[in-house]
Amino acid sequence: MADRFSEITSVEEFIRLRQSEDPAECNRSAWATLPLAVWWDLVHNHPDMRFWAAHNRTVPPKILAELIKDSDWRVRDRVASKRNCPSDLLERLVDDPHDSVRRLVAGHPRSPRSAVARLVDDPWPVIAQEARARLAKWPSAESSEPS
Repeated sequence: MADRFSEITSVEEFIRLRQSEDPAECNRSAWATLPLAVWWDLVHNHPDMRFWAAHNRTVPPKILAELIKDSDWRVRDRVASKRNCPSDLLERLVDDPHDSVRRLVAGHPRSPRSAVARLVDDPWPVIAQEARARLAKWPSAESSEPS
């Protein structure tokens, strides 16, 4: 069996691992790297695997930028929940139609202040409250400068 950290070299391999009943193989689909060409093939030609592409911990920012355009809110939600989601993508997700995605943006540690500020008047009170609470605790420029 291949090392769980070895690269996945084809879309077919990714799908086989993802659909495997062996937990170690299934986990490998969430951890292993893929060449950029394989990523593009996966997200363009296998829409049923886009959520699982977003689930992978090594998915490159270029692929995340493609995945936030997905019509399935669960794919966008998975991107917004990634610890390493780029701040520019979080900024773009602030206007997402699904409240779960916007809530993740409001609470994400990498969300830019401008994105959080746009959520203070969100129609869902839970998001608006979370955004206001984050802004209230946001370090001011003055307090972050040395004295």
